[in-house]
Amino acid sequence: MSHSETTILTDHKGDTELTWCLILFSELVRARGDTLLMYKPMILSVFHRCVRIIHKETHEAVANAAKNLLKSLSYVYPIEYRLTVENIEEPFTDFLPIRAWGQHVEFDKLQVQFHIPNGEEVDFACEFVETFIYPELQLLNEKCSKMSNEERLRSLTLVHYMSIGCLRMVPRIDSKEIENLVPSVAPYASKYQAQYSIYAKEPKFKENLRMCLLVDIGNLIDILVENHSDDASSIKTALKIYSLSSIYYGVFKHDADKLHKHFEAAKNSFINKLYGERQYPRFLMVERIALQCERFSLTNFQSLTEIDKQVILKLFELSINRYSEVRRDAQGYLFSVLNRYLFSYQVIVDRIIELLNSPGEADHDQIKGCLYILLGNHSFFLPTKHSWSMIEKLWPAMARTTHAKKPTTQRLMDHINETIGKQYDTQALIEDTNDISRKAAVDLWKPLEANELESKNILRLQRNEENVKSYINLMETLNSLLRGDSLTWRQQETTMSLMWLLLQKRVPIPLPCIQTFVDFLVHDNVELRKIAEEGIAAFCRIQKPPRIYVEKTLDEILQRPVNVDQCHPGSKYSK
Repeated sequence: MSHSETTILTDHKGDTELTWCLILFSELVRARGDTLLMYKPMILSVFHRCVRIIHKETHEAVANAAKNLLKSLSYVYPIEYRLTVENIEEPFTDFLPIRAWGQHVEFDKLQVQFHIPNGEEVDFACEFVETFIYPELQLLNEKCSKMSNEERLRSLTLVHYMSIGCLRMVPRIDSKEIENLVPSVAPYASKYQAQYSIYAKEPKFKENLRMCLLVDIGNLIDILVENHSDDASSIKTALKIYSLSSIYYGVFKHDADKLHKHFEAAKNSFINKLYGERQYPRFLMVERIALQCERFSLTNFQSLTEIDKQVILKLFELSINRYSEVRRDAQGYLFSVLNRYLFSYQVIVDRIIELLNSPGEADHDQIKGCLYILLGNHSFFLPTKHSWSMIEKLWPAMARTTHAKKPTTQRLMDHINETIGKQYDTQALIEDTNDISRKAAVDLWKPLEANELESKNILRLQRNEENVKSYINLMETLNSLLRGDSLTWRQQETTMSLMWLLLQKRVPIPLPCIQTFVDFLVHDNVELRKIAEEGIAAFCRIQKPPRIYVEKTLDEILQRPVNVDQCHPGSKYSK
């Protein structure tokens, strides 16, 4: 690009040959990090000359090269997947490699070699990040409103891809952990986290990059939504970066799932069916170890902190924004954050209930965004989370809300109600433990002191009482809504279907609820009559006494002495 450098930088059509070369370059920097060190000046030169190109495909190739380079320098990964541990460079008279084909290797003899970033690689990665990502953030802070959409997207794309490549090196933001999200005597996440360093030296940056991204990109999102709502691509990329700074520690769940799927397919192809299980080639075992390392990274940092709470609240407000494109993108990243941290959904429940119960005319966009949050996606569905205190407040708010009047919101409410019916599992009201389970726990772990066991038992009883109280209040609230005149027939169907799902035999059902089901057997609405019939059938099943099984001998069953050798299971007997 020496002959027309300035033209290519600003050319929206791009240069096909240059783009192809940069795509090849992005694949070449996937090599081992220690190998790339000798090409450091050349690599930096390429990025310095190409980082300002605004053509979409070209700057995506540059950004992808930056991501691959940082991953090669800073990640831990197996560096060889050979079928055998023997030296294949030896003469064939000593070892013939073809004889190793399909042979399994013992677990203790795998001799896996990993790439562990050394000091020079860490320094190179830190230098690369400081050279390119901080200037881009400064540019976005100072000239965001003056930049064109293409220039803004180029800058955000580079920051996004570099964040994926380097955030594994950046520690979590020090922040106070949020407690009492749910009553529990055990910590939400394991206290044994991977807090140790995997690098030859500690990575050093000007400041904590996660906090820098949260502050700068958070402010940028506010500016874009307020003043540049038409730039949907930049807003979507900014939301990606904002959520990454909270939840990303080197691996995405969908990447780990893809690796697991590939491993299972390969395992079924190479299994030794003549021998049975646990006889696999060496490369499969190496891939399994790499998969376990990825899974281990996903389970780190599952407890919610104050910083993560602020991220969730900001994404929630963007999820109910007046622009549909912003709402849709923000909701996807909100679900990712809520899936990452245990019980983090408790943070947004009160805000959802406030919107559903708001008096007067409500903003249609806010209500629609709120209902889409309740609907969730394939991995997150809020209304069926196991929390009686949450369900006690949320379900009545969903049943009596007066803001779902338009056809779009009514269809959303129907879809939510249908999903509840498919996914709701009867939740435990009374949690009991018997002596056998306690003894097994003591044998597995360690004996507990008498006072400690007694205090925990008191907490368990208190929790059971609170669950029962929440259940009774929920049933009575739904029943009072049905008995009142404020609900439409559609809302009555929703409310009654929710009551039907809540029926269980561990706790006596309030008598007014039973009377309501009986009265609705003769209701004018056929759908309400059907639900009432199902409810009455459920009451009959609940009252049905349990079957009692008594062990009897063949003599007692046949009422005569029987020779065991002459009578066997399945034999026909006739008098």
